[in-house]
Amino acid sequence: MSNAITGTLQLGTELGGRYKLVVVTATVASASDTITLTAATHGITAITSIVGAVITGGIDDAFTMIQVTFSGLELTVVSKGQDGLDADDFTGTTISIAVIGTM
Repeated sequence: MSNAITGTLQLGTELGGRYKLVVVTATVASASDTITLTAATHGITAITSIVGAVITGGIDDAFTMIQVTFSGLELTVVSKGQDGLDADDFTGTTISIAVIGTM
């Protein structure tokens, strides 16, 4: 089951044409979280690609890796521990995700 978390807009830069680079940060809360971007908050109506995703806080043996996918305007963040199993400790766990979207 996914847990909905909030993606806080950190950067929204217009590129050529209708494209925009959007960077959001979030606090991870479970082994599978979702972040829904919106036109009103994040300035895009569709995600075209994920540019990068990094752990910015809380990395330890229980939280060492994230995998991010998207469908529509929803990002799904899967968190893993050092052993490759689902992460199970989310103390101070923060991430940053950069996407390119269309306006």
